[in-house]
Amino acid sequence: MLHVPITPAIARLQLPPLKPSAYLKLRRVAAGLSIADVARIIAPDNADRREAVALVALLEAGGSVARKPQTLRTLQRAFRFDAAVYRQLAEAPVDRHPTVCRTCGCSEWDPCQDGDGRCGWASPTACTRCAERLS
Repeated sequence: MLHVPITPAIARLQLPPLKPSAYLKLRRVAAGLSIADVARIIAPDNADRREAVALVALLEAGGSVARKPQTLRTLQRAFRFDAAVYRQLAEAPVDRHPTVCRTCGCSEWDPCQDGDGRCGWASPTACTRCAERLS
């Protein structure tokens, strides 16, 4: 049996990789929005809303990745996320993925904001803000 300390790098390798679809969903939920809420924001015209709901649901379901930067900019009108983090999760090898909180989706480049400033990391999978709320 191999006995080694679990370091953040080793712990991260043991996690399944975070998909860009899961990242979008984490950020949307952290913003307190439903898919329908996002659709209302990005498609103010009621005639386009069904397509907007379908787009958001498709991008969050996995297997589909937003290919056009305009798609990400449109979603950013509704909720905050880092397009560069999304692209890394979609295109970079797993060992080059950024650290992302598996509860709220914040990252080193898009940290949570709280009363005391920015959050930090409690573990390879949780920011200090979420770890505190979960304990």
